Amino acid sequence: MLIGISIMGIFYVLAMIFLAFFRRCRKFALWSGLLALVVTLTTMTITGSQINADARAAGYDNADDQRDAQRAGIADPAMWHSQREAYLRIWAAEKKQKDAAANATKDQESAKAEAICRKDFNCWSNKFNRAATKACAPKIERAAKNGFEWTDSFTSPKFPRAVINDNGASITYVGDTIKMQNGFGAWIIMTYECDFDTIAGSVVAVRVNPGQLSK
Repeated sequence: MLIGISIMGIFYVLAMIFLAFFRRCRKFALWSGLLALVVTLTTMTITGSQINADARAAGYDNADDQRDAQRAGIADPAMWHSQREAYLRIWAAEKKQKDAAANATKDQESAKAEAICRKDFNCWSNKFNRAATKACAPKIERAAKNGFEWTDSFTSPKFPRAVINDNGASITYVGDTIKMQNGFGAWIIMTYECDFDTIAGSVVAVRVNPGQLSK
């Protein structure tokens, strides 16, 4: 009975959340939903307490303990208590083995995807572009003896070009969307290169020179 009320309460609260999107029903949905939520949570708490009480009355520690006994196929609480630790160890070992197998499969899939990406110029260069931009930009800025101003935009990123080196172990990102001020106050467009280590995820070297990239 209480379980049924809890389920109905959950559906009612969800319905009130949906109804709250409509202005005319918002006030009713708010108060009605809050009341239903309080009743549902109270009912669920009572239900959980009752289930645990029934499990203890049957000779188990709680409802989870009773479910574990059912999983093991043991109906006698005394017999279950004498064998529980053995079953729990077996299940823990099985879970550990299953998790290890799942992680191994995930690692294999990840390695396969990375190998495929490494062979694709756009995939590999784009994969590290954001990290390289974040790491390289401050080092490029330090090359300015006076002021500097970035001129990049959504359609003109800081690093529009790249060269992959050493079979993907490093990538040289290239751009020219920065202006630096010389000693006379004139602004000069600069071309910059940044060697980014894809394994270590760090900058290897930065080079900045006057001029623009050729089109």
